[in-house]
Amino acid sequence: MYNIIVKRPLNTEIKELNNFFELVIRDTFAKNNISDLIYSLEEEIIDKKRCLTEDIESGGKLRYFLVATLDNKIVGTIEHGPANDLIKTCTQGELAELQEIGTVYVDPKHQNQGIGSLLLTKMFEVLYDKKIEEFCFDSGYKSAQKIWRKKFGEPEYHLKNYWGDGADHMVWRLNTIDVLQILNLL
Repeated sequence: MYNIIVKRPLNTEIKELNNFFELVIRDTFAKNNISDLIYSLEEEIIDKKRCLTEDIESGGKLRYFLVATLDNKIVGTIEHGPANDLIKTCTQGELAELQEIGTVYVDPKHQNQGIGSLLLTKMFEVLYDKKIEEFCFDSGYKSAQKIWRKKFGEPEYHLKNYWGDGADHMVWRLNTIDVLQILNLL
């Protein structure tokens, strides 16, 4: 892999990160054949920008982002924060108290090169250091679901046709120590 640097975002990178969210989310919607869901696409972009603002304004207390850079250009992001409303609804509040890992995005030009895995590993280490024992994440994107199933097995919650015919939503619940042991990091 390249000389990827994983670090906390800087105030000076907000504009670049917001542009990054737009690029990657639009690409993700296109690759998942859901570009016609304009409202959902725009809401997703707005939500990621909001999450970033929460991180910057709280100094990482409300949301906690990591960014991957290559040659001083952002090529990936990941964050953790309170479980989103969709997770709370889909699980009837069962996972409401857990931290959620979200905003796992890699620049389309740099996908399938290990950047997402590197970001996940770094975030698992952050969760461990913060003594966060369990976390969750969700996805309605078929492309991401394939990756998450390969890495973490079947989801705890599988909502068939949640987004329409053949468009499922999945929610995983994982133990931080178990994940780190699987990755041979403990």
